[in-house]
Amino acid sequence: MTRERLPLLAAVIAGGFIGSLVRALAFVAFPVGDGAFPATTLGINVLGSLLIGWYLARRDRSVGARWSLSFWAVGALGSFTTFSAFSVEVVDLIDAGFVAVASSYVVASMFLGLAAAWFGDRLGGAS
Repeated sequence: MTRERLPLLAAVIAGGFIGSLVRALAFVAFPVGDGAFPATTLGINVLGSLLIGWYLARRDRSVGARWSLSFWAVGALGSFTTFSAFSVEVVDLIDAGFVAVASSYVVASMFLGLAAAWFGDRLGGAS
């Protein structure tokens, strides 16, 4: 790794710490019981999709510091959203026999996540 990349790595680590912490606090504040619809993860992923769509559209319209993409998009929002938790929750729901809940969660996650990213992009590109 070259010296020029160290600030970018530090930005990813710092953003990742913040995004992970906020996600963990959301799980504490909004726990979901076994077999229930994983609304907390869905909410986190939809909000994160909206924010990253908005951020990237805004970034495309301005000249930002090189580290800001690493901090916000990769670090903070990348660690805030969580595909791994989504995947484990789907498998756990199916294993527990809640196939309908798992199926609705997959459909809602895909539709709402993509819609939120699109809407965020439109919001960020407006004005």
